[in-house]
Amino acid sequence: MDTKRRCTAWTHPAQQQAYEELGFNVTRIDKQAKEEGLDLYFNDNMQIAGAPLKTSYSWNRTRIDFIDQDVWGRAEMHPPGFYQNPDDGRKVFEIRGPSGGVATAWIFYIIASFNLFMNQPAGASYISSLVVPSGY
Repeated sequence: MDTKRRCTAWTHPAQQQAYEELGFNVTRIDKQAKEEGLDLYFNDNMQIAGAPLKTSYSWNRTRIDFIDQDVWGRAEMHPPGFYQNPDDGRKVFEIRGPSGGVATAWIFYIIASFNLFMNQPAGASYISSLVVPSGY
């Protein structure tokens, strides 16, 4: 909070549901003097400690990660591209069949070499070992 970093909370939709269920227990309903309907729907602007909540089915179901994209980087050693044979410069290669003969197909390879790094490891945080709601 002191450094005013902009974090995003990433989690599995199961934890979003668990957070919503927790919110149902602490909701206070304030009604105006005018006629209005009751709306208990938590919209897509959910936040955890001021960090917007984003979900992905690929995320760990028992974990919430707080990601600050400003502290992550990528070191690129070889940019993505087609593999090129250093001897003859070919980028497309024939495929051999079970008998060793040339099959009626071609293959190519896309290669890249990079590494991810973090320039402020102390700025990363997560919550783990969370309970998964039933149905997930």
